[in-house]
Amino acid sequence: MNPVPDSAGLPSGVLADVPLGAQALSGPHARRRGRDVVLAAKGGSVVFAGKLFAWGSRFVLAVLLANILRAEQYGLYNLALTATAIAASFAVLGLDTAVIRWVSMYARREDRAGLLGVLQVGIGLPGLVSLVMAAVLIILAEPIAANLLSEPSAAPLLGVAAFLVPFMVLHRQIGAALQGLKRIQFAVLGEQFSQPPIRFVFLMGFLILGGLGAWEAVAASTLAAGVTTLIMVYFLVRFADLRRRGGSIRRETRTLLVFSLPVYFANIVTTVGRNLQTLLLSAFDTLRSVGIFAIAIHVNLLASLFHTSVVQSSMAIFADLQDRGDREGLRHIYQTTSKWTFGLNLPLFVVIVLYPGALLSLFGADFVDGAPALVILGLEALTNSATGTSGALLDMSGHTRVKFVNSTTAVAASLVLNIMLIPVFGLLGAAMAALGATLVVNVLRIGQVWWLLRLQPYERSFLKPLVAGLVAMAVGFAVGLVLTDSPSLIRLAVGTAAVVLTYTLVVMRLGLTAEDRLVLDRAARRLRRRGRDRSDEEPDVLEEDLDGR
Repeated sequence: MNPVPDSAGLPSGVLADVPLGAQALSGPHARRRGRDVVLAAKGGSVVFAGKLFAWGSRFVLAVLLANILRAEQYGLYNLALTATAIAASFAVLGLDTAVIRWVSMYARREDRAGLLGVLQVGIGLPGLVSLVMAAVLIILAEPIAANLLSEPSAAPLLGVAAFLVPFMVLHRQIGAALQGLKRIQFAVLGEQFSQPPIRFVFLMGFLILGGLGAWEAVAASTLAAGVTTLIMVYFLVRFADLRRRGGSIRRETRTLLVFSLPVYFANIVTTVGRNLQTLLLSAFDTLRSVGIFAIAIHVNLLASLFHTSVVQSSMAIFADLQDRGDREGLRHIYQTTSKWTFGLNLPLFVVIVLYPGALLSLFGADFVDGAPALVILGLEALTNSATGTSGALLDMSGHTRVKFVNSTTAVAASLVLNIMLIPVFGLLGAAMAALGATLVVNVLRIGQVWWLLRLQPYERSFLKPLVAGLVAMAVGFAVGLVLTDSPSLIRLAVGTAAVVLTYTLVVMRLGLTAEDRLVLDRAARRLRRRGRDRSDEEPDVLEEDLDGR
């Protein structure tokens, strides 16, 4: 492969200026490595921005709903959404991962016939199955509510929640297609930025017209999902050039389904496992515990935003590198993105550990009892981020059967731990079970990546965020002691600012790696160019990278 020319627009000298503990980018493919790093960072930042906006918006909506519905009704609302999530996992057929992988490869090869075939199979087939699953929810609403959810009063909610299933499936598949096309920013715009405000409008409409209960909350989510589905369809038609007529279509249905079958079962197992605590809390504990646990999970989602953003943006890059046979490129992106997921998550984990009660008090006094569970869930998110992008690398390198083994193992561990711990510890037991299952599956993933690809996610620069996190925790703890008698919101705001500022300063003092410098330099130069005429700017690395591949 020919080296990437200097005209790519990467800053000269950045890759050679490597602080202690970092590995230099060198050799004939150094600039391609840099382009992949920039692509991962830019995609991750876009996904994170969208997820942060969505999380913040949903946080506000959750505060509103929790204070209006209270713990029991909020628990009922989450039971209905749990049922739709499980139904949607059956409908996707594991084709979301296949869509990302094959769309990315066919787009790079400019194989339009294969690309159209993947879109038809990968979106159309799950869409049809989702309609069947919606019908099952409507017809069997009463037995599902009584036997699966252990709450007969949830049956009326399932009738309207059933219509959410096709929208959830289409969101997932269209988002995967846009991700494969490296237009992830439009998937984020369509779903993450659009859905929360639209949902807020519907919620306010219900509140003004006749009051807001669990049924109305589910209906608002369903209507908002329908509107945003139309937005995402528009983006897909535009960027996949679906308006162009003519040309052949090559459907490799068997290949896609063979690839997706292990992913399908893994996704089902994973989804059931992710919602297992909700179902078992409903069966073994109280509806109030279900509501508190749902809020604790929602708060903890902030701690995983960086991780999921980097993972999502890395998948198409992993697929491209695997398709090119670039093992060194895989190692480099794997270690870089894994360090990012851990380092960016750490200060949020510190805030959750230091101020769990203050965070939950935003939702009302009913939810403060979940503070110990929130701390354990924060540790669970940190554990997940500490193993980096191992799961995405396994998927995009074609080892989907391994994913099924991992998911089955995790859910088996979760089931055993939940049955053992929830009857004894209740809400805290559910959080402990989540932590245990996450530890099991992530240790497996790291071992499997090493066994199958001879790659591991760690290098010496991992120590820098760890040291910075310990210092930030000490500063945050001291701030909490000084402000003990202050209102919880003031303590939370001041403490969070102190933790984030301390963490950032310590990381900067310890020195940035070559990859970090590259990304920050790129971001700074883009900011400086904001006032210039577009024609005078240097080529955009991301756009050139997409065109060049």
